[in-house]
Amino acid sequence: MEVEAIEDLRGSLAFTTLTDVVQFLHTTGRTGELWVEGGPDQRAAQVYFERGSVYHAQEGTSTGIDALVEIISWVEGTFIFSTDKMVATVTIEDPLPNVLVEAARRLDEQRRRVQQLESERAPQRLLASFAESSGALGALLMDRDGDPIASAEQHESGIDLAALGQGFGALIETVDRVGEAQGCQPFGGFFIEFDRFQLLCLPVAAAVLVVVAPGRAQLGVIRHKTQHLADALAEVLNT
Repeated sequence: MEVEAIEDLRGSLAFTTLTDVVQFLHTTGRTGELWVEGGPDQRAAQVYFERGSVYHAQEGTSTGIDALVEIISWVEGTFIFSTDKMVATVTIEDPLPNVLVEAARRLDEQRRRVQQLESERAPQRLLASFAESSGALGALLMDRDGDPIASAEQHESGIDLAALGQGFGALIETVDRVGEAQGCQPFGGFFIEFDRFQLLCLPVAAAVLVVVAPGRAQLGVIRHKTQHLADALAEVLNT
């Protein structure tokens, strides 16, 4: 966005970024206050310039580089620059290019943490959605030792998923050992039928998915949805 050199600058983050605005004010040597309203909660924040150098930033109780990192991460909102509006507080002393490099580094770290957290939560969300919509009594994602990674079940299903996982951990070890003795690859899945329910077991990346189906009437539909769930889980676990 090309910004005209006028005394008061107004704009929307729909058309530019705060990093671009801050760099423009820096290169044009502006002195004054950049007032921003944005973020998820439409909060107000301020960045102060003196002859193009940023010397103070405030967002709520946060100040300095911490505040600037938060402010320039906003992708929605509006901003106004008021010439010669200043405060005495100094919380940023480094040159702006150095500050922006540090801000970019911190934002990258924040994004990676958010992505990691989303990745860790994704299996639980997928299983909860599956248990709610598939007709299955429950679903368990576990490692090959039987330790649960995520699980979800219908209310009052009567299934002890934790105990099921421990039992399957020992069973998978036995199945793999039998297959290995016959020159086979590790198991590719199996089906077990009990009087109360059926169990579908599929390998998913380095984990194992166990789905509890209530009876033969819904088994075909549940099998189909289980494969979709396994594919979605494999994509999450392999990222």
